[in-house]
Amino acid sequence: MGGLSAFLYAGADGDRVWLLVGQAVRVGLAVFFLLLAWKNLSGDPQMAADFERWGYPAWFRQATALAQVAGALLLIPTATCFVGGVGLAMILLGALATHLMHDPWAASVSPAAFLVLVTLSSVWFRPPILQ
Repeated sequence: MGGLSAFLYAGADGDRVWLLVGQAVRVGLAVFFLLLAWKNLSGDPQMAADFERWGYPAWFRQATALAQVAGALLLIPTATCFVGGVGLAMILLGALATHLMHDPWAASVSPAAFLVLVTLSSVWFRPPILQ
């Protein structure tokens, strides 16, 4: 299997429309995480202040951003989507725990929603060995 068919393969005989929707969701998630990583790496004052308020050192913000970039890039190709999704899910679990411990509960809605999307995308496009 090569070319576009390998790019769209989801490990099931599902409708091509759902495969395209799933791919669009994965690309959208990747763009979101790349933009979030950019905010962390560019020294956005609000992000830096939040990480400091949560008790994390500056290097942790940068390490998180690099992990977000890696996860986002791995999320796009079908062959590595599961690995990227697992990595991003771990980041989101950390973000969810951080928000639950330090912020009003409403701040936890966003990481929880993205955790659901990343998990669904990863499970839908999981490798055949895990099906």
